[in-house]
Amino acid sequence: MIKKLENTSEVTTNIINTINTIFSNLFSSVDNSLYEVLDDLIFVNNDILKDKYFNNIFGLSTNNGILLIANSLLIGFVIYYSARLMMSNFTYQRTESPAQFVIKCVIFGICMNSSFFIIEQIINLNFNVCSLIRSIGEDMFREKYMFYRTN
Repeated sequence: MIKKLENTSEVTTNIINTINTIFSNLFSSVDNSLYEVLDDLIFVNNDILKDKYFNNIFGLSTNNGILLIANSLLIGFVIYYSARLMMSNFTYQRTESPAQFVIKCVIFGICMNSSFFIIEQIINLNFNVCSLIRSIGEDMFREKYMFYRTN
């Protein structure tokens, strides 16, 4: 009986050790392959904005991409507000003043149509901060500051 228990505990220990070895090998290989991808994701520069797919989806002018949809929605809101304002005279319902609405539309229109510039500046700021951190790390530790190792 004691012999069976010892044998069972040895089998259990072997199974646990094998599973631990398999998982440690799996996770170390995944870690090593992900470091270079992390570098590409973290240290982004303006080249990402020059991608063909990004330009097709986002649109660089107001006549294509998401900017066309956003400007169409803005025009739709203006038409809706105009109709609502005209109907409010007949139904005596209060609506937003035209000056407030125009100011909101102008602000939203400027933000939407200059969003490419805003995104570009945010990416520039992020890249400059990351470059600063990398250069401080290189100066302090005398080696290139990256996620992956070049051993």
